Amino acid sequence: MCVTEHQDLVYREDPDPAAPKPMPPAARTDEVDVETRSFDSTLLFRYSALTFNGHRIHYDLDYARSVEGYDGLVVHGPLLAQLLMLQARDKLGGLNRFSFRATAPLMHFETAELCWGGDGTLWVRGPDGRQNMIAEAE
Repeated sequence: MCVTEHQDLVYREDPDPAAPKPMPPAARTDEVDVETRSFDSTLLFRYSALTFNGHRIHYDLDYARSVEGYDGLVVHGPLLAQLLMLQARDKLGGLNRFSFRATAPLMHFETAELCWGGDGTLWVRGPDGRQNMIAEAE
């Protein structure tokens, strides 16, 4: 066997339009290296097609805003994880293990910082300093 994968997927309930938005955690600022990435609707549509992900929050802006309550299209968690995994592979020279957890959504119009902690820890930081994802690699 070459790869073993374990997933725990958690989907949120439809938001109450009257409820305040939850506060996302703040991201670390002690990275050793950082890569900046931007996203657009075409990339998200193509990634949805590639991964057979039909959830409209990734490609239907009106739906994402009016039904799900997001400010824009949501960047796929697995796409962010894949970018962190590639960063970790480049830093470590290969991978034996990789785990990640999404902590706050990133919108298609936001620039993300893919951060390397130097010790196998990685995270995605949004433009306002919020933590979008954490990961560990070895």
